[in-house]
Amino acid sequence: MGKKVYAIKEGFNSNTNEKIENIIVGTWAECLKYVKGVKGAKYKSFEYRIEAEKFLNGAPIILDKIDNNYPKDILHIYVDGSYNSQTMEYSYGMVAVRDDVVLHIESGKGNSDPNKNIRQIAGELEGAVKGCQYAQSLGEKKVVIFHDYIGICYHATGFWDRKEESSKQYYNKMQEFMKSGIEVIFVKVDSHTGDLFNELVDEKCKERLAIKSDKVVEKWLASKTINVASKAVRDQIYSIASKGEANIIIKDPNDIKDSNIKIEPNKKQNKEQSRTYLFSEIVQEYKINHEDINSLLLNLSSDEKTNFITYLLKMINVK
Repeated sequence: MGKKVYAIKEGFNSNTNEKIENIIVGTWAECLKYVKGVKGAKYKSFEYRIEAEKFLNGAPIILDKIDNNYPKDILHIYVDGSYNSQTMEYSYGMVAVRDDVVLHIESGKGNSDPNKNIRQIAGELEGAVKGCQYAQSLGEKKVVIFHDYIGICYHATGFWDRKEESSKQYYNKMQEFMKSGIEVIFVKVDSHTGDLFNELVDEKCKERLAIKSDKVVEKWLASKTINVASKAVRDQIYSIASKGEANIIIKDPNDIKDSNIKIEPNKKQNKEQSRTYLFSEIVQEYKINHEDINSLLLNLSSDEKTNFITYLLKMINVK
């Protein structure tokens, strides 16, 4: 691993009163001098200087999962690929997740050309395509693709030269998805670091090629649970983690989120009336004594009112 560097695309030097553009510095303290408090500053840290240079030269932005700065409230797709050198077959895998509920798992395999050194890369590219196809089938306008192979992003956006036929086909398909209106956000996740969903898609790829895995998912399920959207998805996980069957929980991904809010009494009410309610409790109490609940609802903040209205609309939709 190289020494971390900081690429500053746009910043400002307050000492010289000059705009800073396209520089690489070696410490966070030096980076901070040029970006702190600067409106519109653009900068990013990298483990390797060559990646920092690519960023400054117009490379597409790849977020890092460890930074936790990717969208959380949209569809997440984890992709991976494997290769069996004995059979010369590759496999692909994709796992779709929303709100920590596994919605869909898909994997497959194909024959690899022994004269081309692309191995599991073919599977990783196919996994990303399958993920976008799934997002499109749901009518999604935005999707996060989690990947451990940087080419998932660089081949899709055309930043890397496309020499192999598989990368050319991948570029064309991904461009079609993005031009159709789907915004694809690329997030790098380090492989074999215990990330549950990344390990899950990795093990499904290995399963397709009868490659032995480290059983990370099964070890996870020994003490923790995983939520899935259907029996079909549960069975997909059970096939690689049979000892964790009891902790594979089927949960409707459209379950209504019941939020906690604290409602303070108004000036005419006693302080003892201050309490924490669930949205579902408010609905139930309204049926019994709607006048008191109407009074309490007046004390909701604008954000809480919005959340409560959203909750009610979801209830109507589910019914």
